Amino acid sequence: MKVAVWIAAAAVGTLVVLTIIAAAGSRTAPLRRLVVATLEERLDSQVELEAFSVDLFPAVTVAGSGLTIRLRTVSDPSVPPLIQIRSFVVHCGIIDMVRRPRRFKHVTLEGLVVNIPPGGFKRNGNPIAGAGPGAGAATSPPNDGRPTESPIIVDELLADGALLRIIPRREGKPPKEFAIQALTMRTLGLGEKMPFTATLTNPLPKGQIETAGSFGPWQKGDPGATPLSGEYTFQNADLGTIKGIGGTLHSQGAFSGELQRIAVKGETNVPDFHLTISKKPLPLTATFEAVVDGTDGDTYLTEVNANLQRTTIRAEGAVIGIKGVKGRSVKLKVHIPEGRIEDLLQLAVKGDRPLMVGRVALKTDFELPPGEPDVIERLKLAGGFDVGSAKFTDPKVQEKLAGMSHRARGRDPDEKADNVVSGLSGTFRLQNARLAFSDLAFSLPGATVRLHGTYGLRSEDIAFDGTVRMDATISEAAGGGFKGFLLKAIDPLFRKKGAGALVPIKVRGTRDKPEFGLDVGKVFKR
Repeated sequence: MKVAVWIAAAAVGTLVVLTIIAAAGSRTAPLRRLVVATLEERLDSQVELEAFSVDLFPAVTVAGSGLTIRLRTVSDPSVPPLIQIRSFVVHCGIIDMVRRPRRFKHVTLEGLVVNIPPGGFKRNGNPIAGAGPGAGAATSPPNDGRPTESPIIVDELLADGALLRIIPRREGKPPKEFAIQALTMRTLGLGEKMPFTATLTNPLPKGQIETAGSFGPWQKGDPGATPLSGEYTFQNADLGTIKGIGGTLHSQGAFSGELQRIAVKGETNVPDFHLTISKKPLPLTATFEAVVDGTDGDTYLTEVNANLQRTTIRAEGAVIGIKGVKGRSVKLKVHIPEGRIEDLLQLAVKGDRPLMVGRVALKTDFELPPGEPDVIERLKLAGGFDVGSAKFTDPKVQEKLAGMSHRARGRDPDEKADNVVSGLSGTFRLQNARLAFSDLAFSLPGATVRLHGTYGLRSEDIAFDGTVRMDATISEAAGGGFKGFLLKAIDPLFRKKGAGALVPIKVRGTRDKPEFGLDVGKVFKR
């Protein structure tokens, strides 16, 4: 009797298993149609699937190849599809094949490429991507108000060796590509909030980013409004991959928002930041807040607080693409409320020691266009500065200035030199590695110096012209005596607007060997 029961039970069990297997096997075509229809409906896309199969032994395996998903809102046939997958393999149980929603335990993708279309995602043919830090969030209901439940759920998805490509909206610009070494997503479904971890390579500066967070649910009616959040670390990035600068960058932070408007907060540390023109490493640290348009890669820096050694730097601006030009342009408003002039000089000027030390306040427009030349050749600055209690470190320069000060007061130039320059201020422009100064002025005891001219950051050549306004007359500056007596005849030639003497001067030579002299030609032109 027991034997008969066991035989009957075994027969019934076998029939149940065979029924499930038969049902699952017969659902290959419907399952294929379900996959295609789900993707087309939920992503508002045209879907192509070249091959699809279901293998039940030794375990249930669903495989496919040639999966292409093209957004219907992108009408330009030259734009690559949103998603391309060379092949995929899905593992699940037999019961998972027939229940709703169908839940697959594990999916592996090969050859995954994600292309963000130019200008971001669109609604009714109009761009909806964020246009800057002031752009508001989309207000349309997610998924056009339809239920967000997904008919297919994936417990875990692995996609190693993937590629994220952002297609620029500006013609002639190459896409920005991020190589993703490893990507893992869990609870994957179009109506789900999907946790992920990823390791990817940042192209410039070159380095590895580790990130973890969540993505979704996917917003069909407004894909750019799909939520995104997480944290990242960016370690050992080689700044030397940007021609003209160097150092090793470390950064970490968090991000949140929507694909079209991602708010990022983080901190950066470069212990050995330097320009290759001077090769003097200085510690640079910064905290920042930014808004990233994830649909085109443009970044809007809303607040940057940095410290370069002992100098505090504030900045805001944007890193954006330019039509027809490879790379991105950096445009900033930079303010140094309290700094040290020697920190800035060490960074940009050759030599074993800075030309000058002292407190500095500075404001400048900062523009770094993209391109192949060295950073110092591309960098453009335009601003003004004010240096307090400045002191030249070169004894020869200090000696010449001290001698000028003594003569300007009618004192013996062999007396003890004064060391401090006060009221040093001016405006400047940097372009093509050459600094042009205007309204450059500083004071010495007994004299005020005004200059304009240029300094070559690479050649180190100096070409300045200006005037020295002295308290003393020319004859008094000569130290009196017989020489002073003879010079009294020319005192009127240099006297102007109440000054003891107004002397035109020129400075030529190089940073190491400056030459100060009287501009004789201008004396007789006045």
